[in-house]
Amino acid sequence: MSREIAPDLLERLRARFANHPLHRFLGVRFVDLQPDLCTVEADLHPPTDNGSGTIHGGVVAILADLAIAGALSTNFDGKMGFATSNLNLHFLRRAKDRAIATARIVKKGSTICVARVDVVDGNGDLAAIATSDFVLTTSKLPDREP
Repeated sequence: MSREIAPDLLERLRARFANHPLHRFLGVRFVDLQPDLCTVEADLHPPTDNGSGTIHGGVVAILADLAIAGALSTNFDGKMGFATSNLNLHFLRRAKDRAIATARIVKKGSTICVARVDVVDGNGDLAAIATSDFVLTTSKLPDREP
């Protein structure tokens, strides 16, 4: 059986991070949200440029981390009772105009959750992949079906 999320969760996450100074400065946008999945993006512009006309790798890392947080938050109705404990990022090619990070939760444990992120550029070419562990802090995963 498919799990549903609150229909307003994407808008609530957008509102929550709209006034975050770093995300606003970088132009980070939440694009899509589904159970255990989130997509965020940012365009190439002066604050995201690494000096060679492509998106800085640190911005790619921020997008990956934020996408995972969004995907995991679908289990907690947007509450953020978890923290990144590990982020492993492999850069495959430069993202020249846009970086789009789509995170999927791979494993939900009682204290550790694992995710994978694919980051593509504006043409849809794979620019980076990441895996990450998140530690549950104050939240508990909802009861699972047997």
